[in-house]
Parts: sequence; C-alpha cells; structure tokens
Amino acid sequence: MSNDDYNNGFIAVHVGAGNHAESQKKNYQKLCKEACINGIKIIKNGKTYIDAVVEATKILENSPLTNAGYGSNLTLKGGVECDASIMDGNNLNFGAIGAVGSIKNPIYLAKCICESQNKRISHGRIAPNFIVGNGGREWAKEHPEYNIDIVDNNDLISPKANKIWNHYKRKIENNKNNDNEDDVDDKIVCKKQKINDDNKRLDTVGAIFVDKYGNVSSACSSGGIILKSTGRVGQAGVWGCGVWAENGDVSVASSTTGCGEHLIKTTLAKTLAESIKTNNNTDDYVKNINDTMMNDFIKSKYLIDVEQKLGGGIVLRYDKANNFGELLWTHSTNSMILGYMNSNDDKANSFVSIMNSQNVGKKVVVEGVGFKL
Repeated sequence: MSNDDYNNGFIAVHVGAGNHAESQKKNYQKLCKEACINGIKIIKNGKTYIDAVVEATKILENSPLTNAGYGSNLTLKGGVECDASIMDGNNLNFGAIGAVGSIKNPIYLAKCICESQNKRISHGRIAPNFIVGNGGREWAKEHPEYNIDIVDNNDLISPKANKIWNHYKRKIENNKNNDNEDDVDDKIVCKKQKINDDNKRLDTVGAIFVDKYGNVSSACSSGGIILKSTGRVGQAGVWGCGVWAENGDVSVASSTTGCGEHLIKTTLAKTLAESIKTNNNTDDYVKNINDTMMNDFIKSKYLIDVEQKLGGGIVLRYDKANNFGELLWTHSTNSMILGYMNSNDDKANSFVSIMNSQNVGKKVVVEGVGFKL
C-alpha cells in the first residue's frame, strides 16, 4: 500500500457536554472546524493517526474558550491542574497524565508517555503509562528529546477562568458554615450552578480519528471541574473512562465528556465503544448507544445516589471491509458541540446538539452521521 493510502481518514472533535452559552456557540463551532481541519492537514502531510488527534486537541487546548490547557478551570487553591489521555487502537497502548501543571499542551505529554512504552529502559524497569502531579513536569524535563513545552503555571490561567474562580471562591468564603469543602465539586459543578451565560464552564475536549485501514486513535484533555480539590483526577486521565480505541475488522474509538466522577464510575469510554463493536451491519447503532447510555449510565447502580447524571461522548465505528464508518454523539446535558471532517471533503462540519432542559441528567440524546473512506 502507498503512503497516499494513509492520507485518507475521518476525524471528529468535541468541546464538551455541558450548557454552552448561546452567545458563544458560533465561536465553539468555528473552533471545532479549525481543530478538524488541522487534524486532516496533519494526515495529508504524512503524519500518523495518532498525530491527527493530538494536533486537533492542541488547537482546542490553546483556546481560552475551552476547559483544557490554557483556560482550564482553577483548583480550590487557584492553580491549573490538567488531565489528559490518549489511546492507540493499533497496539492498545495508553498514555495519561493527571493533575499536572505547567505543561502548555497536556495531550502532547500524554502522547509522549504513550509512545515511550515502546522503548526499552535500563535494568528491566517498566515505562509508565500514567503520571500525576509534579511527576508530569519532571518527566517532561527528563525527556528533552520530545521537546515538551513547559511553561509557568500562571501562564495557563485565562482571564475568564480567573473571573469564574473569584466568583465561586467568594461564594464559599461567604458560606463557610454551610458548605463542606469536600462537597464543593458536586455542589458547584455537577449540579451546574450558574454565573451567567458567558461563564458557564465546559468539561473535557477530545478527538477521535480513523484512517482507511481501520487504525483508530482517541484523545481527551481537561482542566477538571471548578474549584476541584488539589490532586483530583477526572475521567480524562483514567483508563477506559476518557478514551478508548481498538483496531479490528470493526474498529471503534470514543472520547467522553461530562462530570468526571460519573464517567469514572461507569468507565464510559470503553462501555460506549464496545456497545457498537459488532460485525452485524444490520444493527441500529443509534439504539445501541441509547440503550447503553440509559442502562449503563443514567440507570447505573454505581450512580444510584446521583440526581442528575451528566455525561456524553463522541463514538466512531469503522468497518474496513466496506470502507464505511459511522460517527455517533450522545449526551445527557443541555448541549454538546462537536465537529467532524472527512479527508475527502473540502471543509469541516460542526454541529450543536441540544437537550430539552427538563430531561437533563435523566435522558439522553443520540445522533450520528455515516461516512465512507
């Protein structure tokens, strides 16, 4: 097969399932398109399916619109701690970081950790696949060959994130006798208290990609939930919860978003991907995703005490024998914004998916499109 064959592919990205401000939706859609175009451009320039999701996610991380990289939500103490992960469907390698600061593009560090597992290290030591806290910065410094961009952690704080942090910090200080600090995450974020339409926070961002030969990859990156405890790691850094990618006669990939604690308890990325990994092309994959979200997420025994289950994801299925694939997206939140692009297309597409407000956290939306490579 020629190198040109690998230049064919399909990419999809998301900027979180949450409650997107009406005034910003067009900006989010534009950002999604830019990320998709960048990912496809990387492939056409001879890079790999792994590079495609990394480069697309970097575009999302670099934008102050999103809660990932620059613009991440701040911890209770006012710092940036990012989670990110990536999975290679070809060798099933997984690389992740959790609660790491001072890295401009967390997804790139996760990629380097993932790739480093293929290299032998001295004295029979085992290369890590998950690094947390200060260990992330130290690993980056110890591996200059990857040229990981280390920055002052304050440089990752956007004016928007700082404004939101100050708002909620004052709320806590004014209600010290009423709030338990351990409950801050759930009360402030998972129940979606509001500041105003321009400051509603999103959750994770991510990307998935498949090439003509069924090589899939998935990426996920997040700044976490507002005023999270120092050291808290969400689903974006946890195996099977933020990303999943697996090659096969039918290849599948997924990248999730939502309240991290909910997604971790349900290993949502792996659960969603496996629900459509079947050779039966007569299956209704929209129904498969809907049933999975309802039975294994909304009605999950692990979330029995949660009033509103907030989550979602983008999921890709590709049948390489027929060069045909399907992209599906799902969420139980007010809205979800995503983008997608086929390498055969001249432009990227973006879509805003909406949930009826009375059904938030109780029902799900599932939609999708087909594509051919």
